[in-house]
Amino acid sequence: MHKLLNLFCLPLCIAGSIFISSGILGYTSFDVNKEVSTETSSQINKLYSEKEITLKDPPVSEVLSEKIIVKIRKKPINPNVLKSIENNDSISVVSYLSDNDFDYLTGEKREFVKTVLPIIINENQKIIITRDFLHNLKEKLRTFKTLNNKEILKLNDIAKKYNIKYSDKHKLDVINDILLNVDVIPNSIALAQAAIESGWGKSRFAKEYNALFGEYTYNQNEGVVPLNRDDGETHLIKSFSSYDNSVSSYFKNINSHFAYKDFRDLRSVMRQKNNFSNVDLLISKLNSYAADDNYVSTLNLVIEKNKFFKFDSKVISY
Repeated sequence: MHKLLNLFCLPLCIAGSIFISSGILGYTSFDVNKEVSTETSSQINKLYSEKEITLKDPPVSEVLSEKIIVKIRKKPINPNVLKSIENNDSISVVSYLSDNDFDYLTGEKREFVKTVLPIIINENQKIIITRDFLHNLKEKLRTFKTLNNKEILKLNDIAKKYNIKYSDKHKLDVINDILLNVDVIPNSIALAQAAIESGWGKSRFAKEYNALFGEYTYNQNEGVVPLNRDDGETHLIKSFSSYDNSVSSYFKNINSHFAYKDFRDLRSVMRQKNNFSNVDLLISKLNSYAADDNYVSTLNLVIEKNKFFKFDSKVISY
């Protein structure tokens, strides 16, 4: 009887040992998406530029399989920063852009600003129109508790464009999420970034491919290979059929990419207080746009030296 039990138990013991050892030894595997604690965005940028990940690309793990994927922890806005943004009850004063506004600039800078600035202003005005539409939907929902099919389709299209979840979600929540993420970008900031990234419109990518903001892509049909790309890199510089499309893509990037969430959160506070006067605060949240540790300082310098702040109150007539 004991021999029979031993014969029966022996295979079970062996099988159990195999499972236990495989459970212990097999635990050496690790998640592809490593989380790395970093103190500054410049350290993150040494791993990869935030511009590499575009919304239409494959999942990050597929295109950056050999790079470390960084999870940026959400930080609350500094209370001192919040205090520095005062409530502004007055109506913002705007003026129409005219040729005289460019007189202080000379040569190539003047031609660049004269070409690109109206496109940036137009994009901001389109965003304001979108926000007005969303506010109207919000009021309609509060009053009638429903939207018609056409309004729902348009709302979903806006959410889809900015990668905002809209299915199985209350329409009021969808509207609030879009309003939080989708807003204007001060003209001075967008103009300065275009000037830096395109070399005032003189870079190869700007002249031949209408790329003003150096956005990356991995889609062979959308980009061009950089001449100085490092060995092993696979990213392309996203190309466009026009400057208009490049500007539109940049606005979408800032208004949807996870890297600029702090920018959007701070901008939302400014929107609530109706005070966008301190552009420097917003610029400080764009330090992850490029791998350059001094990118924020460069942005500030370009805006100040070229007096771009004077364009923040400008609009254009249709």
